Amino acid sequence: MTVPLPSRATLPAAGLAALLLLPLTACAGAEEGSPTAATSASGTPTSAATSTSTAPTTRGGSTPAVPASPVPPSGRFTAPPLSRTVPPSLGTPPKPPKPTGPSDLLPTNLVAGHVTRGGSGPCYGFVSEDGVEYALHGADAGTLAEGSFVTLRISARSVRMNCGPGVPASIVPR
Repeated sequence: MTVPLPSRATLPAAGLAALLLLPLTACAGAEEGSPTAATSASGTPTSAATSTSTAPTTRGGSTPAVPASPVPPSGRFTAPPLSRTVPPSLGTPPKPPKPTGPSDLLPTNLVAGHVTRGGSGPCYGFVSEDGVEYALHGADAGTLAEGSFVTLRISARSVRMNCGPGVPASIVPR
């Protein structure tokens, strides 16, 4: 008859705690010169094996671990020296580039838009792409069809003529 073995070894909680605290108790006795030396309650050095063998056992047959002191003994801990190296400075960040305007700007005397009042002239209605309404006068402009998209060269009106609502301007012939 064969007895099945467990697929993995399990430790009781006390055994696991003992394994985790073993390096701490070994380090606690390092000042006496022996890595396994520990100090008993009376102050006499004893070995780790001797101190754990006299401890009572738990139900699972393992010995409970002796908790290590959370505060290190005085004179043992010294802070590491600070670095004498000056850390590099970040410096000043570069300035962002200045914003530039659109590269497809028309000269100030050219406007593009739709003809709102057309005909053979000399007065026309015009709304630019920017939404500005113009009242244009142009004796030699020819016929402009209403609704057509055109680009016109304009200037301040030199003739006093009422061509309707909008900013008064004159069409400059090319």
